[in-house]
Amino acid sequence: MRLASGSFWNAILNFFSKGFSFLGTIIIIRLIGREAFGEFGLLNTTISMFGMFTAFSISQTATKYIAQYRNSDKEKASRIIGISFLFSGLVGSLVFLVVVFFAKSLAIHSLGAPHLQSSLQLMALGVLFGSLNGVQNGIIYGLEAFKVNTYLGIFLGFVLTLIKVLLTYYFGFFGAVVGMTLEPVITYVITFKITKNLMFKEGLTVRFKGSLQEASILFTYSLPTILSGLLLIPTQWYVMTLLARENNGFFELAGYNASLQWFNVLIFVPYIVMAAFLPVFSDLIQQEKLSQVNRVVKNTVVLILGIFVPLSAVFLFFGDKIALIYGSEFGGVGYLLALSIIAMIPQSLLLIFSNLAAAMNHLWFSFSAQLTWSVVLLSFSYLWLGFGAEGLLYARLLAFSVQLLVFLMYYFWWRAKFKKNSGVNMIRL
Repeated sequence: MRLASGSFWNAILNFFSKGFSFLGTIIIIRLIGREAFGEFGLLNTTISMFGMFTAFSISQTATKYIAQYRNSDKEKASRIIGISFLFSGLVGSLVFLVVVFFAKSLAIHSLGAPHLQSSLQLMALGVLFGSLNGVQNGIIYGLEAFKVNTYLGIFLGFVLTLIKVLLTYYFGFFGAVVGMTLEPVITYVITFKITKNLMFKEGLTVRFKGSLQEASILFTYSLPTILSGLLLIPTQWYVMTLLARENNGFFELAGYNASLQWFNVLIFVPYIVMAAFLPVFSDLIQQEKLSQVNRVVKNTVVLILGIFVPLSAVFLFFGDKIALIYGSEFGGVGYLLALSIIAMIPQSLLLIFSNLAAAMNHLWFSFSAQLTWSVVLLSFSYLWLGFGAEGLLYARLLAFSVQLLVFLMYYFWWRAKFKKNSGVNMIRL
């Protein structure tokens, strides 16, 4: 019931928030053109490289431990909230300063676009607030406040999309950059009040005093997640810079970014299904209800395959027509969209096992699997770079498939060992 409730509200949230974002991006592409969108996509990925891994790691940490201790030990949960804010603020501030000071070097040597220096420096502000937003999101999900989060997300999705479109309409490329900078700032301000009210109702607070005694979770849980992020975002960013420096690089990059946009929109489907997996898995494992965990895994695998195999076929046959919504400049990129959707099959299945690994505190294994993904993506991106955006998408598909294979081998090994030692707690295996 808890999984169904979380999935339902997350479905509503993603339908509207992703829908607003998707429509907004189409409008922005038409306003600034394909070449400029290629630059904007690379710029946005560069900022995400510095900020997303921190926000995600803290969000996941807060979700797991708040869900685990919110009823049994409110003081501990409050201290975890405190150290999460301290850590995210410190790291976010540090990354913000690094981006500001090294923006010129990044723009010239990495992006091959010196004119993007000022845009990088402006968007760096979003790194700090994005990091703090990660904590707030973790608190909301840890408290399983899915309904509240849905209403909040729909409101923010509409307002922020409207702001970004209007700024782009009146100020062009610079307006798009300002819109992306304001997004995490506005999100933080509005979410802060809501998060505070939710904590008050649960008898929790932001407790900084004594929070350092919970620092061990940063090394046992957040650190491997951060390291995984350090592999994920920079690897994707680096292969994009490789493509950008090729002949007609930004033109090819626009097609690549358009295909990833569909990936980012449709990935909400597995996120809907698995929205409540981490807090619920953590709670079930805490109560040693292990057979329920295995049943959820099996059912979700069947569901994911039933959704994305037919969807991939649709994009293979109708991708070129779908791509025309971006304008005539994007004619012929339908196959790129199809490749991106096919990659969602292994990526969606990976979400199941990564949530399970996180709930069991097997984050260092997840890091090793992410390292495998990074090595495969880098190697084959170099090998297939001559094929442009298509080569990068093939490399991406292969990397996700190999990573999934690593997780499946680990999962079947764990399941066999659990059956052999049925009386042993999963976490000790």
